[in-house]
Amino acid sequence: MRKLVLQLFAFLPMLCFAQSIEVNYSVYSKKRAEVVKKIKGSKENQSYQGLFDGMSAEKKDSFCLVVKGRLSSFEKIDPEEELSDNQGPRIIIVNPSFSEENVSVYKNLDEMSVTELKDLLARTYSITHPLPRYQWEVSPDSREIMGLKTYKATIGDSIMAWFCPTIPVQDGPALYNGLPGLILDLEDTNSIYSCTSINTNSTREVGKPKRAKEVTEEEFEEMRKRAFHR
Repeated sequence: MRKLVLQLFAFLPMLCFAQSIEVNYSVYSKKRAEVVKKIKGSKENQSYQGLFDGMSAEKKDSFCLVVKGRLSSFEKIDPEEELSDNQGPRIIIVNPSFSEENVSVYKNLDEMSVTELKDLLARTYSITHPLPRYQWEVSPDSREIMGLKTYKATIGDSIMAWFCPTIPVQDGPALYNGLPGLILDLEDTNSIYSCTSINTNSTREVGKPKRAKEVTEEEFEEMRKRAFHR
């Protein structure tokens, strides 16, 4: 169910937002769905089907984007049932093509830089690098999302976003940025991001990356390769 807590600040500059903007997203991973279907369909795993009963290909994760000025954080929200001590063992998918270990994103749009915190085999790594500069093509196509008028923007055939100019922040889920309005919904080759709530008068602070081992993108990818090709 989509929920909206919104005070409209139409056409005001981004810096007019004294409070934070808090946006929740439901995130569906296409890659995860593919991996789960392969795991459940594998002949080698037929005798372990009971173990995989709780693995749904349609699972969606919840993430929270907090934007204040030109800073933002995009972090996973753990459901209460996952935090309970009464739960049985939880399977986390980690393989060469997909990992559902935590990834958090911290953007600085003034510096056009981003820090990503990525887990790999239960250890967290910090990766800081320039933000991608997306070459958006804005379309006159529009649709309403939670009563807000949004416009379509694409990058080739691989990325489609719906952004809201009446919330004039150039931010969005994950690494996405650069449109003249907040990105509410987005689909790329790996995931579908769907906005489920917006609060433009939030008191929540932008998250800060926790301390973790600092590595480059190249070093992290090399560690991933080594982890799965021993």
